[in-house]
Amino acid sequence: MRTATISVDSVLAQAQAKLASSTQQSTSATQSADTEALGKISPVLAQVHERIAAQAQTVTASLSALGSFKSGLADLGTAAKGLGALSSSSTPEAIQSALAKLVTAYNATLKAGTAVGGDAGVGRTERALAKAIDALDTPRGNLAKLGIARQQDGQLALDSSALGKAVAGGAAGVADALSKLGDSLVGASTQALADDGRLSDYLTRLDKRSQALKDQQAAVLSTANRLSAVSSAGSSLSAMALAAYRNAS
Repeated sequence: MRTATISVDSVLAQAQAKLASSTQQSTSATQSADTEALGKISPVLAQVHERIAAQAQTVTASLSALGSFKSGLADLGTAAKGLGALSSSSTPEAIQSALAKLVTAYNATLKAGTAVGGDAGVGRTERALAKAIDALDTPRGNLAKLGIARQQDGQLALDSSALGKAVAGGAAGVADALSKLGDSLVGASTQALADDGRLSDYLTRLDKRSQALKDQQAAVLSTANRLSAVSSAGSSLSAMALAAYRNAS
């Protein structure tokens, strides 16, 4: 049941990220044209519109990055559940495959988190993931013996040779240790993806900010349209007055 939920979350998160990226590209072209048109009506309004557009692009980029991070978390949860399913009857090949998938998903998640920026919810999630890894490194050096190496940037690397030696020395013990790691990471990813979690709260705030900026842009364009109408009306009245004067003469 949990796997199905995580898979749906992954698909939705990926779709949201792609949609945000596509929207950003099409919106950029539209905003550029709007700014050019505004410049002919009011240079001041054009500058305001340009500043708002820049802020909107930043928010859109954050939405896309957050979608990628949530997608990474969902994939990590799936890989972690596969690791958690290991048992004493698991073959060396199954253990190797499950850990390799976990390492790949873990690294992709951290990379996506870096793109989001300094959001507290993202940082808290990354710390929870790191804590789960640290728990396996007791006693110190246990990670390396199981074929897991932590890089300076926090990402993981798989040492197939070390893992093979560990499995040869006792596959059941290795499977048990990795299964516990998988369960811990499943818990961390599931909690982070919860509807009432910090990531969802951040997404809500970004959505509200995005809508506020759209409203501001609409107000600027509306003001420009009214100015243009007044200017056109004034020109028409002047032309009519001049024509009337000439006819009277």
